[in-house]
Amino acid sequence: MLKKRNLFAAIFVNLVLAKTATAATAPTYVPGPSSGKISGAPGQTFVAPTPILSDSSTNATGQDYNPANDNPGLYTGLPTQMPEGLMQAPESFWKRDTMFGDVFGWRNQVSNYGLEFNPVYTGEVFGNTSGGFKQGTVYDHSLNLPVTIYTDKIANWWEGGTIHANALWIAGRSLSTDKVGDISGISNISGYDTIRLQEFWYQQTFWSMRASLKVGLIAADSEFFTSDTASLFINGTFGAFTLVVANLPDPPVYPMAAPAARFLIQPIPQFYFQSGIYAGSTGDQDVNRSGVNFHLNGSDGALIFSEIGWLVNQAAGDRGLVGTYKLGSFVHTADFSNFTTGANEGSDYGIYAVADQEIYKRGGKVISFFTRGGYAPANVNTINWYLDAGVNFSGFIPGRLLDTAGLAIARSSFSHDFSDAQVASGSNPFDAETVIEATYKIQVSPWWTIQPDFQYIFNPSGEKGSHDATILGVRTSVAF
Repeated sequence: MLKKRNLFAAIFVNLVLAKTATAATAPTYVPGPSSGKISGAPGQTFVAPTPILSDSSTNATGQDYNPANDNPGLYTGLPTQMPEGLMQAPESFWKRDTMFGDVFGWRNQVSNYGLEFNPVYTGEVFGNTSGGFKQGTVYDHSLNLPVTIYTDKIANWWEGGTIHANALWIAGRSLSTDKVGDISGISNISGYDTIRLQEFWYQQTFWSMRASLKVGLIAADSEFFTSDTASLFINGTFGAFTLVVANLPDPPVYPMAAPAARFLIQPIPQFYFQSGIYAGSTGDQDVNRSGVNFHLNGSDGALIFSEIGWLVNQAAGDRGLVGTYKLGSFVHTADFSNFTTGANEGSDYGIYAVADQEIYKRGGKVISFFTRGGYAPANVNTINWYLDAGVNFSGFIPGRLLDTAGLAIARSSFSHDFSDAQVASGSNPFDAETVIEATYKIQVSPWWTIQPDFQYIFNPSGEKGSHDATILGVRTSVAF
């Protein structure tokens, strides 16, 4: 492992030096139609992708290509520009969309037949410099291996079909688990060390692409409660927030997915409705290690998400500042116990809202803002209230139009019923955990990003008496 890390470090330094040597003459990259998400998820300021697909695998990748995330309101139908011809002159190494480019024409040829394979490597080093329960540094990584097939390119008679599968190779230590003890999740790529299947689904569009049905193994955080602006940030709560992660039993969020069906309808460009029903539990990561243990158990109940959205200036020909506003809910039909009495309270529920809005856009400079909030009943949920907010700045540094800086805050408030139950059992009371994150994503090339990151976590775990933690780290992502 040490030799592999030294080799990775050597390659990383050589690439940085090579890029620095050519930066003076390299022209500014302008992303094309196939550039997809240039992060900031699994997750990542997502530049409006061609979103038949997206991927919950992380909020963060080199271009943050997340091929399983069909964010409503961004759907523009099938690509209008086919892959460039094979007679085109070779692209510059630093300007191509992926590190390996067209691979001697292979990538274009298979894309013309409806097959896309876009692996992305994300690696990071994070350290807890003070607070938490232990100081130290960890390294972890995620290799996302997504395969997507478009049926209309394979068979002219089979229009609107998409088949998607992605595997994850996750390795390394979790700073949250090993050093800090927070519930938010310092990194949105951390998970149990394994190679696993994450998503595997089929989607069919109909009614002139105004509606779609997706069935298979699906991650909820690629479909619901998403925010493009929030996807820049590395802390996991800005993707799969604690209102879901801390309250529901093994929910279908990164790196897990569950057997599910999701229906989406968008009758007009400004409005959509979607709903999904998922198996009630994915099983523990360390038990369902390969992701092929399709956890279906009647006692687990079912998890149902529903969401409506209003889309501002996102239709063809619209001008002005882009915005997305969502209102959603979840219902879990399993039996939940009252923290105070232990009585069976039956099913659980929660509600949430999302606002994502550009507030300034001129001359390549963009400022965008997001906020999300939610509520779940205090008698059966650990997190009673949740709120986050943040702002991103893109294109404000001369010569760095594709770089993005962001500042965000999230607060997870523990329910009084949960806290009282912990005190009754001899533990300290619980209050709230608050995360502040400042980050800067450097778009070195279309296929490579480097992202220094700072986080400060007040009261990790929410338990009174916990030591505030100061987190420093850097992430790099490469799209192959």
